[in-house]
Amino acid sequence: MAFNEDRQVLNLTDSELEDLIKKWLAKLADTYVGFERPTASADMGRDAVGFLSARRYDGDWHNYQCKHLKAPLGKAEFVAELGKIFYYAGRGEFTLPTSYIFVCPNSAVRDVKKVIDRPSLIANFLIDNWDAYCLNGISTTPCPLTAALTTEIRAYAFENVELWKASELVEKPQMRAVLHEHLEIDPGEAPRVKAADVPEDIAAEECAYVSQLVEVFAAASGIPFTGYAEVVANAIYGPQIVNARRRYLERQAFRRYFRDNLPVSQIDNVDEDVHETVIDRYYALGAAPLYERLTQIMEVASIVQVTGALGRHNRVTPSVKQGACHHFANVGRMPWA
Repeated sequence: MAFNEDRQVLNLTDSELEDLIKKWLAKLADTYVGFERPTASADMGRDAVGFLSARRYDGDWHNYQCKHLKAPLGKAEFVAELGKIFYYAGRGEFTLPTSYIFVCPNSAVRDVKKVIDRPSLIANFLIDNWDAYCLNGISTTPCPLTAALTTEIRAYAFENVELWKASELVEKPQMRAVLHEHLEIDPGEAPRVKAADVPEDIAAEECAYVSQLVEVFAAASGIPFTGYAEVVANAIYGPQIVNARRRYLERQAFRRYFRDNLPVSQIDNVDEDVHETVIDRYYALGAAPLYERLTQIMEVASIVQVTGALGRHNRVTPSVKQGACHHFANVGRMPWA
């Protein structure tokens, strides 16, 4: 695979990482009803926020703290950032988040990773290190650890504190779609479909274009084919109709493979680029024999120049482009017969 998102994420600046997370939150409409990226001067420990209800900070919310350090997340940053959330929540600025995610592409130092992996240790870790990193590290005025803060810290469900490094970040749902939308990343190679992989039975969704191809091959051969099986049994046209189905199925596999990794617009652009390239030729061949039109359209489709990341990285096979034409036939946009 040619994915290199890990390296791309590691090259982002602090601000770019925060913006990436905000754009990703906006994609998760099934999870978050709203999101916020507080300004740097008023973040109070919040880099990017996802709201789980219209109650916003009065309801459940998730805090994403982005630490794009060249080194792993250190003890001082970990303690100070957690301390900010408890301090400002104690002052009534917001409720405590129901989930707190440290987005740290370079992971964390051993001591921090240890307590995140063992959530029962975090409360004592924060309390024991408060004076060293929070007392004078949260505000311009001292922020002592009060009895009320200590109670809140000990009551918090620290199993909801997570650490996402680069390799984990890119695997989150919809994250690759955001990365491909904003970064120049090779989307990788989609699976290929071989002739041997084409099932013998015609799926219900294939009936339209396959029936049209039966007419095309009947007209070309002079043989009154009545169905797909008869064409398959023919030495000349059998391999051609199987290959047509292979191309159609390869386009389907292509779209399934990339739908969670790329913006939908980039996937749809493949079909549109093919359509715009072949449609004039298709109409020009309207009076030509059906078989001649089919073969000429297949030839033109195979060399279509595709735009976007898929085109730049040459990830659209000729079969996918030709399969798009069979899709157009199937939906009545460009029928073969």
